[in-house]
Amino acid sequence: MHRIACVALLVGTLGLSVAARSAEHNYEIEISGMVCAFCAYTVGKNLATLPGVVADSVSIDLERGVAMLQSTQKLDAAAVEETILESGFNVAGIASITEIPAVSTPTTQVVKLTLNDEQIGSKMADQLLDVLGATALRIGGELRVIAPGKLESDILKPLIAGRQRAIKVRFESSAQGTVQVSLYH
Repeated sequence: MHRIACVALLVGTLGLSVAARSAEHNYEIEISGMVCAFCAYTVGKNLATLPGVVADSVSIDLERGVAMLQSTQKLDAAAVEETILESGFNVAGIASITEIPAVSTPTTQVVKLTLNDEQIGSKMADQLLDVLGATALRIGGELRVIAPGKLESDILKPLIAGRQRAIKVRFESSAQGTVQVSLYH
């Protein structure tokens, strides 16, 4: 009797797992007008706010001009178009795809830079952030930033603006008086 209950539990769990996976929706969105990593960051950040979108699944292929993402519900095409337009770009097409290519999440912290709020915008801070951005691009790393939300643009411009390939950036707003930028590989 105990074996039957275990088998039934296992089958039920597998069934739920399959049902949960089938409820996931994968999309590829063609976007025209993106030319740099800052464009890609803006689009990715805004797409991640759409209802049902799994924020960590959003990836931007700047060379192809596409965003790929996973959602727990069917996306509203009008909401996607509005979000992209508000980001300053145009939607050329939205397609449902079978799966999103796996992207590994970097786990090893390579560098951690801590600055005071007042240092942001200084020549020294901009140069340090530029070097971190260039290094992240070269090694295929991910940048994680913890800083006051009001400084987001001032920090990200030297990190990613003007770069011709997208860099994965996670920005976390904080009330601290410091800015922490970490590079993971």
